[in-house]
Parts: sequence; C-alpha cells; structure tokens
Amino acid sequence: MQLHRSKAKFEGNGFQIILVGLGTFDQAEAFKKRFSISLPIICDPEKKLYRTYGLGRGSVASIISPAFLFKGLKTLSRGHSLGSPQGDIMQMPGVFLIGTSGNIRYAHYSKDPSDNPSIDDLLALKDVFQENVSQVSQE
Repeated sequence: MQLHRSKAKFEGNGFQIILVGLGTFDQAEAFKKRFSISLPIICDPEKKLYRTYGLGRGSVASIISPAFLFKGLKTLSRGHSLGSPQGDIMQMPGVFLIGTSGNIRYAHYSKDPSDNPSIDDLLALKDVFQENVSQVSQE
C-alpha cells in the first residue's frame, strides 16, 4: 500500500494519514495484519463519512474500466493479491486533506476504484496548508 510505505514522508511534512474503510473493526484489523499496516483505520460500514464527504457510488462501467482493470493486472504482476472486496464494491473512494480547523483543503473524488492522486502530488500540496489557502480542489 503506497500510503503506508510513504507514511514517514507524510509525517515529515506535517500530514497524518487516516484510512476510512467500509469493513467492520474485525475486518480492518485483519487487513492491517495481512498487509502489515500501522495506519489508523476508521470503520464506516454504514457509509456515513462517504455520504458526508459527497462520495457517490460508481457504475458497472467504472468498476470494469480499462484503467481499473490495467491497474489490477499490474498489481497481480508484481505478486500482490487483490483480496476479496468488503462492503459495497460500487462505493467510490476519495482522498481528502483536512486542515487542523476541520476544513477540507483538498478533495479528490475518484472516477473509479483505482483513481488516486500520486504520493508526490499529495506531498506537493503541503504548500496549500503552509500558505493558508482555503480553496477546495476537485478533480
């Protein structure tokens, strides 16, 4: 998991990573153990946070898009397994950077389950926080 491998970089730039997942507490603990992840996970099987942050459900086309299938094959080719999905497989993910005041400073609404900003792009956003800009970026 890219975020976990980059945890020190994020923390060194003043970010704290918190994952949100659709699974239960037991499923989150099993996920953390399986992938040796030390990041905190908020369990949201009822999708309250997903709705609060405006993350919708995808279409069948979004979960079988060429980009998503390509990334899945690329993951498999590196020897990683995809695992079985937990919760609503149509729920689209997102990435949010939230300031200490609780305001969303950056929002990325994924077009498919594999659509995530790069680690470098997220780390470059540290300037958004340092310059005290309150504009939300949506892609």
